[in-house]
Amino acid sequence: MMRPNARGFTLLELMIVMVIVGVLMTYLLFSGGSLFGDAKEKDARVRIASLASALVAYQTAEGEFPNDRLRSEGAVNQVNACSEALFLAFFDPGYTGLQPDQDWLVNTDGDESRKAMTSLPTRELFEIGDPWGNPILYFESLHYGDEVEVLAGPEEEYEQQRGSARRHPTTGDWRQAGRFQLISAGEDGKFGTDDDIDNSGS
Repeated sequence: MMRPNARGFTLLELMIVMVIVGVLMTYLLFSGGSLFGDAKEKDARVRIASLASALVAYQTAEGEFPNDRLRSEGAVNQVNACSEALFLAFFDPGYTGLQPDQDWLVNTDGDESRKAMTSLPTRELFEIGDPWGNPILYFESLHYGDEVEVLAGPEEEYEQQRGSARRHPTTGDWRQAGRFQLISAGEDGKFGTDDDIDNSGS
């Protein structure tokens, strides 16, 4: 039984509460999207830093950085070849050093090698990907002048693109001269734009 002085919410009070909740949800939606974008950008930087460390460890163990060209028995096409070459180097059955997290592997062009070439139980020719699901480009310094074909894009809407190693904007010199470059296309999924992320520290 209801107490005589108890009352429910009026229609006006309910509408005010709904407006406040709507404003809060809109704010969280837009700021949350930004937070998630920032988290992916941080994740991309962590992945590139981790790959750079793994490449230095590889050079220490093998005496040189991995080739950024596919071996002839692995080449099906030249799309994503530099990222696939890095995958094959790290997951070579004879290599026992640091490997990237297998959760980072993507296969945007869906190809396979002609024969099993890795320690994984598949012939899929993976690429090492960024948090947006696009291949991270790998350039060994001997091939900085070469352009590569890559299949990438925003939200898995992949398109064929060209990618290249980066030069310093003021000096025009190659970044990471004598070493290697790792490049993510960033959130927009397009190489050569302002949101690209690389291992040059800038």
